[in-house]
Amino acid sequence: MKKILIVDDNNSNRILLRTLLEEYGEDNGLKLDIREAVNGLEAVAAAQKEHFSLILMDIMMPYMDGIEATKRIHALDSKAMIIAVSAVDDGERQQQILINGAEDYIAKPINADIFTARLGNYFSLIASRHSEGRKFNPEAANLFTQETFSRKILFYVQNEDDLAQFWEYYLVDSNIRCESLSDAIRTVYALASIGLKMGVHLQIIVEKCPENMYITLVGVNEIDAKIIKLVMSKNPSVTDYKMGVEKFCIRLPYHCEDPVLSTLPAVQETIVVDVAHPSVTDTNVSMATYTSVQGEKQVYNYMESEDMEDLKEYVGKLNSLMLIVGGEIERHEVDEISDNLQRISRISSGYIESYTIGRALASMGHVIRDHSNLFITKSNDLAPMCAAFGRDLGKWIQLIFVEGTTSVNYMDDTIVANAQMIESMLTMDDANSSDAAENLDDIFDF
Repeated sequence: MKKILIVDDNNSNRILLRTLLEEYGEDNGLKLDIREAVNGLEAVAAAQKEHFSLILMDIMMPYMDGIEATKRIHALDSKAMIIAVSAVDDGERQQQILINGAEDYIAKPINADIFTARLGNYFSLIASRHSEGRKFNPEAANLFTQETFSRKILFYVQNEDDLAQFWEYYLVDSNIRCESLSDAIRTVYALASIGLKMGVHLQIIVEKCPENMYITLVGVNEIDAKIIKLVMSKNPSVTDYKMGVEKFCIRLPYHCEDPVLSTLPAVQETIVVDVAHPSVTDTNVSMATYTSVQGEKQVYNYMESEDMEDLKEYVGKLNSLMLIVGGEIERHEVDEISDNLQRISRISSGYIESYTIGRALASMGHVIRDHSNLFITKSNDLAPMCAAFGRDLGKWIQLIFVEGTTSVNYMDDTIVANAQMIESMLTMDDANSSDAAENLDDIFDF
């Protein structure tokens, strides 16, 4: 039996929808348990008590409108199909209810034939989403199993923005929660970032089955195996992984939950609304209570003007030198790279806001000076990483001091990770390999 909830403050509309649903159920042999709610508050309370397969939601209602009710019900029960049914011709409101969880929009006055045809689609989709145990994919990308769902997410990592989308999707925007998900995402991010700096365009493929989630990095055969081992040695919590000829794959126990649930106050199960006294609408469930605060960009002017001018000059010189890495670079040019790194370090280390970057640049400068001959020998391999590093420093100045960012430390992790990756390329063959491994620490300390 499928439970259906009709949410509308107009009694005639509820009667019409109930009649159409009952006729559809009789014609198609479906048993339908149809409930009603007269406003959004009642709908949310009902959804807290039980699961509804289908919810027909009006938009304009007293006490809580359909947009807010849809948002809360979708957070409570993501598998409930919510369909907006409204006479509202305001395009913005229509978009808002779809953005907040409604899956379709039906305009009033309702056309019975169109409504009945859509019901067939809705019930077909509902049946499909409750059969996730089926496995459809005979050509899975991961190295563990072919028994995965047919859907997959593919990220083409061709630049830093692509890699940032992968990071933000799983650690910021997604409601997916897996054991060790953060560690796995950071590991894949680190490997893909290394590939990017080396000019290797990788692919990240994410697949799922009822029990596990698989993250596969394709194209790792172009990354030195020593680097991959160093990366994995710095993240021992990621133990369930496999290496193939060109693939690296992590398996994670999978379950899905929505973090929004932990932040939404409960709506009382019993709601009494006195229509004769509108003042009753003061219910502690106002729209403003649930408005998320987004970080605003800010320009950070913490550096003295003379230091700022010197910083721009040294970063400009360093960037020019980094661009010639890979050509016939000479010893004095390597020394100039080291010197400029030290100059930038002395300026940035003088301010607590950029101390982390300053420390990383000082270390990088010392390593390059101590391994100048090796730097020249590996110049071709280092070229893409050095060029990217120079661009990152320029981007840091532009974002922090000119355009503005959401955090004064917005670029810290990228710059530190890239600096230490260049160091690792120069120290991985040192007699004390553990020192080389230490150079990767901050890749995972985001």
